[in-house]
Amino acid sequence: MHITFRKPLQFLSSEKFRQVITDLIVYAFLILFMYTAANKLLTIKSFASTLAKSPLIGSFSMTIAWAIPVVEILIGILLILDSKRKWSLPAALALMILFTVYLSYMVLSGSKLPCHCGGVISTMTWQQHIWFNLAFVTFGFIGLQTRRK
Repeated sequence: MHITFRKPLQFLSSEKFRQVITDLIVYAFLILFMYTAANKLLTIKSFASTLAKSPLIGSFSMTIAWAIPVVEILIGILLILDSKRKWSLPAALALMILFTVYLSYMVLSGSKLPCHCGGVISTMTWQQHIWFNLAFVTFGFIGLQTRRK
């Protein structure tokens, strides 16, 4: 009797499959960053006001309020270009790790600030938002691994 599991498993390790997985992860980051950047830019004064209440940001709120969506858009544009994914995918992952560390700090510090990420994401609790970000951090690591192989 011969077991024929090798062919389906070969598909999972094929170059085409890894490219599809990487593309899905890249497009998920692209959608997330463009969506949140647009929401932040449309409500920039409110976003800056919320950031000003943060113990970590305070007086730098307006600068950071502009910098975050600009960086999100820049990384999003670079994610579109396959030739730039060598840098843009790690940048997207780094940004998500930074956001997750910030959210974790806010939860651990006991701060009760509203999330101002925009749209549906802002309806999440801080803990839900951390789990959401951790899912994207995981996607980022998977994307890096599939690109390296």
